Amino acid sequence: MSKNSAMIAVGVLALIAAAFLLLGDDRAPSSVASGVPDPYYFKLRAADVNSPIEAIRFATSIRPYSTDFTIRQRVAFFEWYFKNRGFDISFVQADDFKGQGNSHVWLKLKNKLGETMYLEPSYREMSAPSISPTTPEYKRYDRQFNDIFELSRSTGGSGSYAWWNTAAGRDLWDKNIMLLKEQQLSSSGGVEIASSDAGLGLSTLFDGEPEIRIKI
Repeated sequence: MSKNSAMIAVGVLALIAAAFLLLGDDRAPSSVASGVPDPYYFKLRAADVNSPIEAIRFATSIRPYSTDFTIRQRVAFFEWYFKNRGFDISFVQADDFKGQGNSHVWLKLKNKLGETMYLEPSYREMSAPSISPTTPEYKRYDRQFNDIFELSRSTGGSGSYAWWNTAAGRDLWDKNIMLLKEQQLSSSGGVEIASSDAGLGLSTLFDGEPEIRIKI
């Protein structure tokens, strides 16, 4: 191999490495320094859910997906699943939940009617009356976190919430990425910037909001 050919090969490898660092891999969660996949949230078609009863049914319908998760993994999964589908949802934390000296995290949801309700994804494990408890202990909390990044920074890292590192979590991640792919392929109005070799890219919509796009 000539000197010029070697230099070209090194340059190509450097470009490929830079592309992967910039674009990431949409087909599987790629952990960043925080331990949270990047990107973590992505916009799926909004759920047609308006009333509290519909929100409860929606929450109940996804609980079977989280059977193998711990309590903390489950609350993180629920927040991710809801937020990706357009819900105004956040984490709340009590330092001394039920006066038992233990910290606990659950979810606060504001529905499209402007009503606030709380979700306890692990209601069976926590002996809560329902997946949307209305008892006093679920209305009292010390802190609120807008997303997994705020929660992780304030509670010692993402390790205990990392549902995406489990076998079931990776399967759920892949299925949601495929759903995203199908929705984006059926939608017009995006400008794709992608590496044809890597099959990865980003789609920037006309309103300037980035979304994941996977080339086929």
